[in-house]
Parts: sequence; C-alpha cells; structure tokens
Amino acid sequence: MQKKWWMTTNIYQIYLRSFNDSNNDGIGDLLGVAEKLSYLKSIGIETIWISPHYDSPMDDNGYDVRDFYSVSSDYGDIKSFKQLIEKARELDMKVLVDLVLNHTSDEHEWFKIAKDPTHPLHHKYHDYYIWQKGKRDADGLMIRPTRWISWFGGPTWDYNEATDEYYLHIFSKKMPDLNWRNEDMKNDMKKIIKYWIDLGIDGFRVDAANHLEKNWDFPDGLPGYENFSSLPKHHEYIKELALELFEPYNLLTLGESGGATKEEVRKYVGFNSHEFNLLIHFGHCWADTGYTEPAITGKWSKTELRVTDIKKSYDHQYQVVGNEGFNLIYWHNHDQPRVVSHYGNTEKYWEKSAKMLAMTLYFMPGTAIVYQGEEIGMTNVLYDDISDFRDVEVFTEYNNMLNNGATKEKALQAIVDRSRDNARTPMQWNSSINGGFSKAEPWIKTNYNYKTINVENQEYDENSILNTYRFILKHRIADAKNIVFGKIEFINIDDNESYCYINKGKDKDYLLIANFRDYEIEISLKDVSLRGFEYFYGDRVSLKETMNLKPYEAILYRRNKA
Repeated sequence: MQKKWWMTTNIYQIYLRSFNDSNNDGIGDLLGVAEKLSYLKSIGIETIWISPHYDSPMDDNGYDVRDFYSVSSDYGDIKSFKQLIEKARELDMKVLVDLVLNHTSDEHEWFKIAKDPTHPLHHKYHDYYIWQKGKRDADGLMIRPTRWISWFGGPTWDYNEATDEYYLHIFSKKMPDLNWRNEDMKNDMKKIIKYWIDLGIDGFRVDAANHLEKNWDFPDGLPGYENFSSLPKHHEYIKELALELFEPYNLLTLGESGGATKEEVRKYVGFNSHEFNLLIHFGHCWADTGYTEPAITGKWSKTELRVTDIKKSYDHQYQVVGNEGFNLIYWHNHDQPRVVSHYGNTEKYWEKSAKMLAMTLYFMPGTAIVYQGEEIGMTNVLYDDISDFRDVEVFTEYNNMLNNGATKEKALQAIVDRSRDNARTPMQWNSSINGGFSKAEPWIKTNYNYKTINVENQEYDENSILNTYRFILKHRIADAKNIVFGKIEFINIDDNESYCYINKGKDKDYLLIANFRDYEIEISLKDVSLRGFEYFYGDRVSLKETMNLKPYEAILYRRNKA
C-alpha cells in the first residue's frame, strides 16, 4: 500500500453557515473560518472540509447552486476564499470543499434557459436536465410520469408549463437533477472543477455521487429509490472525473454511499479503481430506529439503541475495504443528530458519554472526520415550535406525520430528536451573546445551553471534552503507524452493552473497553490475551479478565510488542 497524505490527516467538517460570523450579519462566512484555523490546528486538525460556499438561493443551505463560479454573498467573495486558502497554507492545513454534481438550483442559468422554449439556447440546455411528459390515469386525468418519492419526502417530478413537461428532482423541487449522459454538461462540470483546483483547494467531498445515473425507462414504483440510487453507470462518471482531474492533481476525494456492497465499495475506493479515496458510509448512523407507530417511520422513529449494529457496521466497512482501499471513521455529519444526544446521554452523563464516544471511535484505524462542535459535546436543540426550524426537509416531514395521524406533540418530538438542524445550530465559542458566533441574531437559533457548553469554558480544563479530543487527535498523528494503519478486532461484538476492540499496530496494540449504557455492566475478557497491556488513557482501572464498568466508562490500554 502506497501511503498518501490524506490517510493520516484529521479532517474537521465545517457547516459554513453556522461556524463563525466575521462580519456580524448572523451568518457564518469564509473569513470566520480563517479566524478559527489556529484553534483547529491546536486540537490536532490538519484538514478542513467546508459545506457548499457557492452562490445559491439557499433553499437547501447551499446544495442548490445558482452559480458554481461564484461565492455566495452570505459567505464572502472570491477574495475571501483566496484569503482562507492562504491562511490554511500558512498553518500547513488542507482545504476540501463540497462538490455538488447531481443537481443545480432552479435559479441556475442553465435551468432558466432549459425551461424556456423561446430562448435561442433552449435546445442545448434543456438536455442538461431530465424531462418527461405526464401520463393519464384510469380516469383520464394528467398525472406525474412516476410515483417516485424524493429524499425530502415529496414527489420527484414537478411541472413546467412552458414546455408541458415534468422535470426530475430527487431532492427539493428547487434542485433539478442534471443529465450526466449529456457530454456538453459533463464538460461544463469539468471546467468548474478545474476552476476550484486552480484556486488551490486540496480535494472535494462529492455530494450525492451515487445518484448521478437514473433509470431512463422511468418505470413506475413507490418510493422508486432503486431507479435513481447506486445504478452501475454512475461509476463511469466518477472514474472519468478521477482520471482527468482528481488523480492528476493529487486531490483527496470523499464519496458517499449507503448500503454499498463489497464490490461497490471496492469500486468506489479501491486503490486501483480510480474513483474516490475515501467512502462516507451510513450503517452506524441510525442504530436506534424501528417501527413505533404508522405516522412516524424511517429515521424519524426512535427505539432502543442497538450497540451491536454500530460495532457490526464499522467492522463490516473495515472488512469490506480490506487491503484494497482505506478505511474512514466518523460519528455524524450535517445530516444527522448530534452524537452525544443520539448515542450518549445529555441528562445525567453528558461529559462522560461524550468522552466515551470520542475514545471508542478515534482509536479505530482509518482516516478520521470530526464534525463541528462534536469536540465540545454540542447537543441537539430543544426548540418548542416548528417555526424555529430552518431545514427544508423538516416541514414536509412534519406535515406528513400530521397527515398520517401523529399528534403535534409526537411529530414535534420526532423532529427535535432527528432533524438535520440539530447539527446546524451556531458553533458555541463562549458564553457571550449567541455563543460568540455573532453579535447579530443568527440565521437559526443558538442552542439553549451555549452559556455552559462552549469552547472557552473547556479550553483550560485538562479534563474537558475538548481536551479529550485534543489529546486523542494529536496522538492519532503521533502514533499513526499503530492507530491509523492498525488492524481492528472487535471483542464481544454481539454484546449490546459494551464496545470493545483491539487495534493491532506495527509495534503497539491498543485495547479499548467501554460501556455504552447508563448503568454498570460486566465485560468478560477471558478469551483475550491481556499480557503486556498497561493503562494508557481514560478512567484508570486495573485490567482484569472480568471488568465492571460504570455508566459510560471508557478505558484504553496499550502494549508494546516484543
């Protein structure tokens, strides 16, 4: 295996709109990120990944791009983007940006021309998108081409009167899908990618890359996901971009795919597959869903946490990638709840469970991603009114729940527990107004607990969550050959209370044992060779064949190989 720079880097995902507001307009911006790079460097971060910064009407917080060549005025301009790159270079840090390939905004110039048959370039840009005529039902009424359901909960087709056609959008109706079978569109996207490479970025997180191909037979179906998700031909598009752009410029590319098979994973990130470098997977993200009632389903349904599912997901991903590619570890991103609220305990064991979660994840092998605010234990929101939310997905799903019979109380609780807005509230820097994020009213409410949970409160407390992250992330760098490049073996993987593994490195092994529950548990290590392991980090407890761990206790042991 040829070692690359991105294998040992610690990545920090920044939700740009909510990270740091440098001009006090209530919205985070690029210069705000530049101001905080020294802080990130101090905790062991070497690479930042920022959410979409492009010009956008912000229907989906920037994933609806209006102009790929411009920076949103919310975030700054090209000059401020260059300043961010320059500051990162001074600190020897890398910068990744989101690359949105599946769709544009309906306000993008391409789409405005595509839907206007009177425009002289209509024919060219019309084919940049995916269109179908409506069809008639049994009663002769005109209906959509298919009953496919978008990832945001509504229909995937919307009508354009001027052409008497429906356009496809697998996300918001303001985000029409691009036609990747069109060579002119592909070439235009390649020019966009090259533009940002020339400005100095070090890689991309490629958004929704497994949706680029569609089933052009457009069969009916409900919800129809199999017709626009992970179709084989999308690999061809990714490989084309990799061979022409990603690899020649030594970029790091992050792809994402849920439920990919072994063969698909190795296509994505195999060292010789020429697609992505790392794959964001989701198997561990919803280990507490299940049927609760007809009106609240999918990710919105909340049941008992299945610790075994988390372990098996990470183990599966590690085994599937194998020696053919490189592993990736993370807890959550901008689309999931805060991990300490999701898998920890914010009522009685907030600090304890946050540290446990850090230890269990970041001593595993692979490249690591930390999500903004995770390092100080930021929690889910406690909004008491649906109007407090901002995510476009929330309002569709809330209404769906009500229409299906849920009470307002239960529907709101589901939104509070699961909404993507949980991960998007302003970063909590200190106890001043709005958590030090901005002096102006933020675009979304600051979380209720910013006066107690913030960077300033934890900076000089050696036992804080922040300094736990600082120690772990820096140690990942210092001992990468044993942690990052280690081989993981889970212990008691079917146990639904503990989280234990050995990470076997080149000249050191790490043994992690942890309790994922709010009650004391017993862990048997009778089948594990414990010789040579000595206490290294966490709660100081002597290592024995039978361990009794207090709620959310985590302990790390290390041994030197002879």
